This record gives sequence, C-alpha cells and structure tokens, in this order.
Amino acid sequence: MARGDGRGDLDGTRASLRLLWSQGGQSTLEYALVLGSLLASVLALASVWQAGGDGSLQRVALEAASHVLGAGGSQGLRDVLLF
Repeated sequence: MARGDGRGDLDGTRASLRLLWSQGGQSTLEYALVLGSLLASVLALASVWQAGGDGSLQRVALEAASHVLGAGGSQGLRDVLLF
C-alpha cells in the first residue's frame, strides 16, 4: 500500500535492491575467485617460461642433480632407493 508521501516507492526499490543483492552476490564472488585463480595460473606459467628461456631453470635442475652426476654414483642410487 503506497503512502501519500512517496515512501511506498522507496520501500519497493529497497526491497528490489535487497533481492538483487542476495541473488547476485554469489555469482560475483565465484567469478572473482575463478578469475583470480586463472590469473595466478597464467602468471605462474609465464614465470616458468621465463625461467626456462634464460637458462636458470636448467641451472637449478643441474645443481639439484649434481650429487647424482658426481663421482658417487652409488650414493645417488642409494638416495633414490631410500627416498
């Protein structure tokens, strides 16, 4: 029932906004989470691509495997078996 002072229209607008907010909030949050996850994935892939391009990824892999490639080959085999 509308009042003579025009407040009835304002109450209807508020009710519509409340309904719109309650239904639209979840999808907005889902879009934000998916977009953030996608952006993080793209940035991670770009950093791996950059590390592979300038040779630092290969250098890190060689430093990590240096104990296997050194004189103690049996030590490396023991490391692998005990892992």
